[in-house]
Amino acid sequence: MQEVVITGMGIVCPLGIGSEAVWSAIEHRASGVRTIPRLVEAGFPVTIGGEVPDFDGKQYVQPRKSLKVMCRETQLAFTAAELAWADAQLTDAKIDAERLGVVLGSSVFRSELPELTALYQESNKNGQFDFTRWDTAIKELYPLWMLKYLPNMSACHIGIAKDARGPNNTIVEGDVSSLLAMIEATDTITRGHADVMLTGATGSLLAWVDVCWHGGARMTRNNSIPSAASRPFDSARDGFVMSEGSAVFVLESRTHAEKRGAKIFGRILGYGRRSESVSRGKKPTGQSIRQAIQAALEMGHVSPREVGHVNAHGLSTIDDDAVEAAAIQSELQDVPVTAPKSFVGNSGASGGAIELAISLLGLQKNQIPPTLNCDDPIDSLNVVRTTQIPKSSAMLALNHKLTGQAVALLVSGE
Repeated sequence: MQEVVITGMGIVCPLGIGSEAVWSAIEHRASGVRTIPRLVEAGFPVTIGGEVPDFDGKQYVQPRKSLKVMCRETQLAFTAAELAWADAQLTDAKIDAERLGVVLGSSVFRSELPELTALYQESNKNGQFDFTRWDTAIKELYPLWMLKYLPNMSACHIGIAKDARGPNNTIVEGDVSSLLAMIEATDTITRGHADVMLTGATGSLLAWVDVCWHGGARMTRNNSIPSAASRPFDSARDGFVMSEGSAVFVLESRTHAEKRGAKIFGRILGYGRRSESVSRGKKPTGQSIRQAIQAALEMGHVSPREVGHVNAHGLSTIDDDAVEAAAIQSELQDVPVTAPKSFVGNSGASGGAIELAISLLGLQKNQIPPTLNCDDPIDSLNVVRTTQIPKSSAMLALNHKLTGQAVALLVSGE
């Protein structure tokens, strides 16, 4: 089996664009959660979120005409991939295009409301929506609308730009999408089907359709102090903060990376994917989280005491955090825990990739990133509230869902 290593990373999130900007924000304990004027103007009950600051796809997407068929999430992913490609110094590397692939996690892209306005207006008659007018109204829709909002288009655009003729796939599984994509990319290399894989995820919960669909459910109402709103594992937490972003990694077989003289800053040790049955109206017990942790440790031949820190899901909701904290304590006892959502909020499908990137940036500096706003940790959890030096470079990333799925990815710094 091929050993899989990490040789490049690109991150675009509410803390900034690129690793330097993101880590500078972490060092200065600067939250990426802010008041969003359009939510205030709309009178929405939640007026804060984590938007990527000063992002303009025109600066990163080539050719420019591709922007016509790229929604914001795809532009974020394309940008993160460009940054990862440069970080891994692949521009001048001799890579077999047939053995270069892409696997991304993705949210279900929601159409921006302005693109549907003319369609709605054409179907509207005397203040009521008239379905009999739909066949005429559909002509008002942008002809390439579907290409713009298919979830697999991020991986497709990246694959086309990099002439990646190897495996190309997209995983749409909510909050666990990121780590599932990384596992699939890892397996693709270990199976011998690729030498290099671009992997990670893109996502947003800030598109208008998403905002309206959620309707504020399970979200924090702490609008007055945005930077203090996301409070993973804190006794005063009251809900998650919606956000957006993308992170992309370059994975390679160690043989391929060493042959081209690449700088290696991490390696994949093991993983676990589990699910527990959750019937309607019920909540997960945490069994799948515990089993995912166990599976990752077993695969990586790592004992609980050898884990330097846990990069937790830390959604900041009452129920999710309680279940996750109990699972971590059950399997890993007093291991240090960090929760990057305290800085960036919850971007759904891309959250796991962004959070993993933050931990990997920390490992490069021999630090565990701190957790903001956790003044009173629940369940005696060992939450890292100020930067710490890890006892080992082994880090366990966790993501889970209310519907019972859980994923654990065990990664080590080089």
